[in-house]
Amino acid sequence: MLFYIAKSCPFTYNIWVILLIIPERSVVKLDKEKTGFILKVSFVGFILFFVTAALVMRVIFSISTIYMPDFTGLKVEKAQKQAARMKIDLKIEDEQFSNVYEQGMIITQDIKPKTQIKKGRVVYVVVSKGSKLVLVPDITNSLKSKAIVDLKNTGLIEGSTAAIRSNIYKENIVIAQSPAPGEEIPAGMPMNLLYSSGERERDFLMPNFTGRTIFDSFELIKTNKLMVEKLIVEENSGLESGVILSQSPGAGYMVNNNTPITLKASINESDERLKKRIIHLSYVNPAQVPQLIKITVLSLNGSDTIFSEVAEPGQVITLSTAVRGNALVQIYNGTGLAKEMEF
Repeated sequence: MLFYIAKSCPFTYNIWVILLIIPERSVVKLDKEKTGFILKVSFVGFILFFVTAALVMRVIFSISTIYMPDFTGLKVEKAQKQAARMKIDLKIEDEQFSNVYEQGMIITQDIKPKTQIKKGRVVYVVVSKGSKLVLVPDITNSLKSKAIVDLKNTGLIEGSTAAIRSNIYKENIVIAQSPAPGEEIPAGMPMNLLYSSGERERDFLMPNFTGRTIFDSFELIKTNKLMVEKLIVEENSGLESGVILSQSPGAGYMVNNNTPITLKASINESDERLKKRIIHLSYVNPAQVPQLIKITVLSLNGSDTIFSEVAEPGQVITLSTAVRGNALVQIYNGTGLAKEMEF
């Protein structure tokens, strides 16, 4: 091999021929001056030989290597033609579903683009089978949170959502969906949902609580499902305990079940009904998903929120608290009043 490489350089080849033809005994007879000249020429010849060999090997290597092209996103047929021109052996390793690449397009390749490789190298690619089709489930009449989980399990995602008030469907129940149940659509497609935001709010005139006792007012509060946000007590020895001194909003204003109401009641420390007592209550989260539970106690102690946490489905909440006089307990699931209990 080295001989053929040397032959490609005439000067180097001639030096080798001289060294091989001259007999050893003839060299001895040459005078010292000629011997030194020949050694110098031989040294130069060796240097030129190795330089020439390195250049020739580099040329051979550069001719046999190429830079790896990027086949991703190309149809297999087009990629194979390009690979054949570049003397690359393109082989299909696998086929997978893809929502990004159309059927027959290359998704990935085992050698990164712009990598220097030898011609004839085998390159393995993964080809798209197109989008996987899934059957749209029927999620109407389901709780919104559960419907979203069912969509993900099917291979779909939540799309646009809208909420409307409804007296037929409870809060967060799915009313309609798009696409319709039973259709076959590509996996990963969004599902649009319409769900209930609860019953329509009914506006009515704010009752007049002023002059009534808080104990008598509890029944009116329960009947209208009013949201008493705050009950303030104020010392007044001239009135019996529990007389409503003021209210907000005032009587006659338009309110609904979500209007926060503040009441101020009198308290007479000489009233025997003000003795403190302990009440016990228990409540179970009825929802199928975690939700915020808020429990407020109204008594002549004032208003006191004794619980405001996210409760797990079926979680039992057991509490005890001190009250003075009659007490009304209001329990909210999320933002809606779920239950009232009088003690």
